[in-house]
Amino acid sequence: MASRRKFEVPELFPQPKSLITTGGDSDLALDVRLVTSDVSPLQRKAVRSILTAAGVRVVANKKKYVVDARVEDASEFTMDDVPEACRKDYYELRITGSEVYIRAPEQIGTVWATHTLAGLFRQVIRGQVLPNLQIRDWPALPVRGIFVENKWGPDRMCVLDWCRVNDELAAVKLNTIGIGLYGCWGNCRFEGGDRPTEFLMVPVPEHEELKSQHLLRWYSPESGEWKLDSYLPAMYEGDFLQEVVAYGRERGVRVVPFVNSFGHNTLIPRLLPALSAKDAKGKPTGVGYCISAKETREFIKAFYGSIIERYFPAGAEYFHVQLDEVWPDYPWPEEPSKAGEPWCQCKTCKKNSKEKNFQDYVLWLVDMLTKKGVKKVVMWNDQLTRHMDAFDANFVKALKKAGLQDRLILHWWWYRNNELNDKTRVALGKKQGVDGWVAPMTCYFNWSTYDYRLPNIDKMMRMCEDEGGVGAVSYAVHDPSHLDHEALLAAYAWESCKGQTMDKVLTRWKNAHFGVDARNYTQATEKILAAVSEPLYSICLQYQYSYVGKGPNGWPRFFPEEALKRLEAQATDSKPVERLQACAKLGQEADAILLKMLDNEGLNDSEKDCLRSLRGEALRIEAIAGLFAWLLELRAELQSGSVKKSQVTACAKARDEYLRLLEQFELCKPQWVTPASLQALSVSLAFMDQLHKELKSFAGKKKAADIRWHAELPPPPPPVDNTEAEDDNY
Repeated sequence: MASRRKFEVPELFPQPKSLITTGGDSDLALDVRLVTSDVSPLQRKAVRSILTAAGVRVVANKKKYVVDARVEDASEFTMDDVPEACRKDYYELRITGSEVYIRAPEQIGTVWATHTLAGLFRQVIRGQVLPNLQIRDWPALPVRGIFVENKWGPDRMCVLDWCRVNDELAAVKLNTIGIGLYGCWGNCRFEGGDRPTEFLMVPVPEHEELKSQHLLRWYSPESGEWKLDSYLPAMYEGDFLQEVVAYGRERGVRVVPFVNSFGHNTLIPRLLPALSAKDAKGKPTGVGYCISAKETREFIKAFYGSIIERYFPAGAEYFHVQLDEVWPDYPWPEEPSKAGEPWCQCKTCKKNSKEKNFQDYVLWLVDMLTKKGVKKVVMWNDQLTRHMDAFDANFVKALKKAGLQDRLILHWWWYRNNELNDKTRVALGKKQGVDGWVAPMTCYFNWSTYDYRLPNIDKMMRMCEDEGGVGAVSYAVHDPSHLDHEALLAAYAWESCKGQTMDKVLTRWKNAHFGVDARNYTQATEKILAAVSEPLYSICLQYQYSYVGKGPNGWPRFFPEEALKRLEAQATDSKPVERLQACAKLGQEADAILLKMLDNEGLNDSEKDCLRSLRGEALRIEAIAGLFAWLLELRAELQSGSVKKSQVTACAKARDEYLRLLEQFELCKPQWVTPASLQALSVSLAFMDQLHKELKSFAGKKKAADIRWHAELPPPPPPVDNTEAEDDNY
């Protein structure tokens, strides 16, 4: 009888629960015949595609080399050691000589097994001889994934972009992608002082006036001209969400709609004032809803019902109503500093406390959506547990009385790296019989900077496991630069956190993808992290100055003047020039490492995208830090009051170097986020052109005090309307 022993293939990521050898070596080939039994056409298509992407040809005339995939009744499997909620993801994989056998009790198990098989075939391609082996595998959590917020980047993603994100998630056995369909940040005026940040990603039936027209303006080094792009979100214009949902079903990735239902809500209440919260005089505030009004509830019922009917014909397993951060906001385009209150003060709303109104509204939402076939309604925790004390015995009692206690999931979000929050704990909900997901952050602000959140993921995932969470869906936008962040979440969600450290998991991931270059990857990302962790570097980032500040001088905000004054206000011994120069050097060194790594011809497309996007981060650091270090030196020189000709020459040189780095940057980041990223960077380019002109005009004169230190953008070109071009793509 052949001996059976535990065996490891370190390159498999995530690692299977059980892998044992069964004696002898396998005889795998890269041409195989696929045989299936009770595998649905959708999943058979996925199996073929996953194998093809791994370099395996699926052909019809192979008798010896076979992949046999079967879906069998659950009674045929021994799953006593598998948590009931995770059994739908269970699979078995056996390699015997030239044959591969896949068995699963559910369709999705065949997909996860094929991803594992693809990882094994990659080792065969690298020349490794695998032993005959047997795998039993299942996840630690039934719900695993990311929520892609509606922001710049996702708003420009086409169907193929969303499908590629699906593939990236499924490759590490993540099975959930949340898609933000509506959300607003009125206090952010990134697109212009008269443009509150608002995203509506799908049409609203019978309300053609509800749309979020965006306007980005940036300099494209590649084309050598300023761009002005007026556009609707690609998903809105192409109305293709159902295609994304269908592709996800094929690949085992469920789509969850996320719709802001109270806070982060300015577009709808401004354009449909009857739904808006009202002030004491009955005037619409332009923020939030009158949540007691019949008109509001009829609108939400129709809007959310249409999302389910149009995009989830097979039914929506989850619907996320968000309900976070119900705070005052700034909804008015022409009055950026005028705030509106989200809590309605009409006669009906004033009869009860804010907490009671909020609780009643949550109950109504859960009841309404479950009656429309939604299995579970999800909401953020913060308004119940952090900003209010509304998750109380009365609320839970009302849930139980309505039969909704097991239909609500609290999504516990917290993004800090250094500590958790006592009011953001899965255990708080579990104690009351309400299940919870956790939301660490896996990527955000990628239009502005590199955002490091690995310790946050580590802490939140451990809390989730320790306190009985049933899911982990991060707050995010997707960027290949942060594949390591998604991988850490995936490893903990599939394998478990127990017996593992963050560093060991990440080392496995780096080795699996970059092999001998894993150490170089570490060096490059550590240099990027060191640079963005410098507090003075953060002061230089333009995006933060697009927010309406508090007080009489809260708007407009002048950039780069405000940033330069903050840098100059540092302690006299803080050495801002030297510290920013050190950041620029770190960016330069990281870029050199990543550029060399990209010469490796063995990289797959995902790995190339990851390294390219990280190159973009390194180049952005070098560009911003280097420019601001030079500007600080120039301002110190100009304290004499005189402008010198040498400063004119130096300005031209600094401007050209900044443009050179932007030119490379444009080629590195994902195309969907490049315009927004370049907009943030182009403000400084416009300023440098303006500064050079003024220095040249004032050269040899004592007119340094007349220099303007904030950018005034050049006259815009005619806006490009991408509507027809986008229609052609879908």
